Amino acid sequence: MTEIDRPEDGYSFSVPILNEYGIPVRSGDYWVGGDLAAKWLERNLEGNRKLSTLRVKRYAKAMEEGRWKLTHQSIAFDKQGTLIDGQHRLLAVLNSKTVVPMRVHVGADPSTFAVIDTGYGRVASQFMRMANANIIKGAARIILFAEQCRENGGEVTPLHRGIFDNDVIFETVDQWPELRECAAAASRVYRACGSSSTNMLAVLAQASRGKNPKAIDSFVEKMVLGEDMSKGDPVLLLRNRAIARMDRSLSYRDKTILYGTTVKAWNAHAKGEKIKFLRFTYDEKSAEGMLPVSAGKGSTGMREKIPEVY
Repeated sequence: MTEIDRPEDGYSFSVPILNEYGIPVRSGDYWVGGDLAAKWLERNLEGNRKLSTLRVKRYAKAMEEGRWKLTHQSIAFDKQGTLIDGQHRLLAVLNSKTVVPMRVHVGADPSTFAVIDTGYGRVASQFMRMANANIIKGAARIILFAEQCRENGGEVTPLHRGIFDNDVIFETVDQWPELRECAAAASRVYRACGSSSTNMLAVLAQASRGKNPKAIDSFVEKMVLGEDMSKGDPVLLLRNRAIARMDRSLSYRDKTILYGTTVKAWNAHAKGEKIKFLRFTYDEKSAEGMLPVSAGKGSTGMREKIPEVY
């Protein structure tokens, strides 16, 4: 068994010795690249859970950006050498063309497949005891929506409640500690002017990783206090929308508009820009060519692309 040191990654693991099935002869922590991933996927259990393309893309992106970390979760093979856990991580290795650390468990009891990932119920229970749990979960869903839109060139993708599984949402919460850090600020904004706390939290969390995170404090204070603003201030326009209860509808269309306008307001604030109006256009024609009643006179079904958080 050959040792490979990668000081820049902080790991020192082994290249596994493989048996006749192409899987490691013993459990351990190994470097896994495309060749191994492809070989192990050939051993994938026929009844493995439904593949999530979104999950694979998220894992692959983390690997490409050097953010992938070793966790307690293992690539698992049963006693017959069948892959019973890890298909998403292995596909991500293939797609990202990277070599990453993986924990591998061999010789697992085949009956454990039936309960793999049911631990998410326990994670969910613990999560729901967290302060601001509901708005954090909702904001994670919005971040997933934004990521899908970005992958789609900015085109709007569906934003309805059941589109993301809970396990994907919990993973997102784990990968975005900014959601917990900014939750109290988003709640303050909601109590002060009625702006959606989940939507605000999603934008603030992304802004924390953006180009001007120092502008977050002034953005929040303006939303809360309504002071130190003049004509053309994007925060004033956003706050006025909230106070006028323009963003209280729960429809998919209005949620999309709310997110788009909030991102636009933040982007202008972070860049120090004044704007004449704050608007996000999302009027989509039906299959029969009819516009929604709320589209307004003269609308042609125009849809803007979802802006990225600056």
